[in-house]
Amino acid sequence: MSDLRAELTGGAGATVPRYRMLLPPGWRSYDMGADTERDLVAAAKARLAEAGRPDLGAALGAQVKDALAQLKGQDAFAYALPAESSPTWVLGSASLVGLRRRSTPQWTLDDIVEDAVRNRGGVPIGEGHRMVRWTERRPTRVDGVDAVSFLIHYLIPIPGTRRTQAVQWTATVAHGAELAPDDPVLLAWLALFDNHISSFTWSVS
Repeated sequence: MSDLRAELTGGAGATVPRYRMLLPPGWRSYDMGADTERDLVAAAKARLAEAGRPDLGAALGAQVKDALAQLKGQDAFAYALPAESSPTWVLGSASLVGLRRRSTPQWTLDDIVEDAVRNRGGVPIGEGHRMVRWTERRPTRVDGVDAVSFLIHYLIPIPGTRRTQAVQWTATVAHGAELAPDDPVLLAWLALFDNHISSFTWSVS
């Protein structure tokens, strides 16, 4: 588990080439190593104990294990969450996940980009317009209450793969169902992630 810092880096042995990317202040980045689950559960149990609810620890541990298993099944290589000291908490809850995407005979990366631009409001961002960003909204329920997951996707081709492999960063923002798509809070999240994902660079060292 990495320390609190404002930068996420992919090092040797990662499932994607080396990279660097700025994170929002106070966010904590994690890899998909074996120690991550233990550290996450321990930190969560400590917070539950402080809140007087140690009885919820076992259920939370199972949820963390399932969530990490799902991420690994999607070829995730990293993710990030805001720590309690992060200023972004004033906007609500959010997460950021890095996935490795690969072309298939049925669905190439070019197909994904074309579909994003034509049907999902996809736009190029970043220096040289080398990234494509699109959004979607998925209805869900949180603790029995109707809610929405606002997803912001960013696709970045991996050099040397002839556009057959890419990194996809997906930011997920959970919010109440009454919040409009153009609400200032969601626009603030969009601007925040655009700014930080645009800092993504492949590292040559």
